[in-house]
Amino acid sequence: MHINEFPTEILSAILEQAAKINEHNGVTFTFGLSQAPLPLQKTPLQRYVRGHVPPDMLKWDATASIRAVCGKWHDWALDYSLRDLYIRRWRGSERWAELSLKRENYGTYELIEKPSGMPVRRDPFQALSLTAKLLSKYPQIASNVRRMWLDGFYDFDRNVLIHSTLQNCTMLTSASLPWTALRHLNGQDWARLLGRGRQTTLQSLELLAVDMPKMQAMEPSNQVDLRPLESAMVNFSNLRKLKLFGDTTFMPITDQDLHAIARTATNLEEFHLTCLSTITIDGVLAIIKSSQSTLRVLEHSPRSNDGFWHPHPGSPADNEHLCEILANCPRLEDMSISLPSMCPALFANPNVRWQRDCQVRALHLCGCENAPSGSVATVDTLKSVLQAARDLITVRRNSHIPAELTLELFFADFIFDPHLKAVHGDFQLSEFGSSGIWPTTRTLSRKGPYGSTGLYGKDEEDVFERVDEEEFLDGARRRWVSIDS
Repeated sequence: MHINEFPTEILSAILEQAAKINEHNGVTFTFGLSQAPLPLQKTPLQRYVRGHVPPDMLKWDATASIRAVCGKWHDWALDYSLRDLYIRRWRGSERWAELSLKRENYGTYELIEKPSGMPVRRDPFQALSLTAKLLSKYPQIASNVRRMWLDGFYDFDRNVLIHSTLQNCTMLTSASLPWTALRHLNGQDWARLLGRGRQTTLQSLELLAVDMPKMQAMEPSNQVDLRPLESAMVNFSNLRKLKLFGDTTFMPITDQDLHAIARTATNLEEFHLTCLSTITIDGVLAIIKSSQSTLRVLEHSPRSNDGFWHPHPGSPADNEHLCEILANCPRLEDMSISLPSMCPALFANPNVRWQRDCQVRALHLCGCENAPSGSVATVDTLKSVLQAARDLITVRRNSHIPAELTLELFFADFIFDPHLKAVHGDFQLSEFGSSGIWPTTRTLSRKGPYGSTGLYGKDEEDVFERVDEEEFLDGARRRWVSIDS
């Protein structure tokens, strides 16, 4: 039997194994030089390994020999190597290493004792423009692309080019785009991007925000906002994953945008919002309510570089009780969220599907926002919250389908582990205020203001300690520990 007569699944498995072997044995790195040689100067150059070859290029190199065998193998290799495309803006716009464009010749270059180079201007947008030209000229190649990841293209002209590139990918299901695409593309463009008129619809959308260079931000063409979310053609109902990442001050994504997306995003399974300070809990709540019956993963982490000092999560416009809404998401399994306040109602539903590690960060306790520091009501409410969290962990462990659940609560600059009855924090002021008699039982903590990742710098070593929960609550009642709510 000829190998091409094998069942498609078996032949595909054989070719995939061969491609992985080629990828393992091929070139996985690229070279660079320590500095650009200056005119009329003999600068000693040092060669170094610049970084890894991107995954899509590794797959393309690994299938080079397979593509040359026959038409059937060629089509398989295109589908395998072009399924995921990573297009990045060239950083620095310079190329000075005399390095072959053929990575198979890197072994010879490595033998050169005195590497040389010359500054050469390189178009930073060349990768995007060449990809757009290729996919436009050969639609059969574009039909193999399932995921497109683009980074470094923020201006108006590049967003238009991105759209022309993506509209040729008829089987596209996942896209990672610059946040400015939400401003520079119109409603019809976004309708096509989401799948209107295509064989498949977009199921995963990621928007990355960064601080735009000042010169680009000042360009009048880049300040255009076509308001695509106001168009009735834009429909997010087929979207399963929405991720917003990064922070910016240039035409940022806001609560108003999330409310517009939430009108049609009724089937989201994953929602991630990280390091974005321009969206408050009001916008997040709009997404949660629109996809409450389908949401499985929820991440709302407006972190900053200052540990506990992340942006204020805001407050819901309708004064709704967030704890009850979150507790009644029937499919929610993985959660990390920053709330304006929390209470035992957040952990009161025994039918939740929470599992693994879940984090809750809160600025206040529900009903105690205006209570004085260290009041009896605040301490009692905190005790009830910790007990409710412990009860939920027990319920999940003993349910019909047992699941391990670990809850980590962040409140008043302390980290609470209800399952361990432990509290992590900086108790130096408390020790000073109690004349050294509190805390009596404490151990070194591996956590810090950055959560489970610990401390940030060497100056913070040995600052965080761990005390028992009962002792912590006793210290709070005696006003040795400040738990301002």
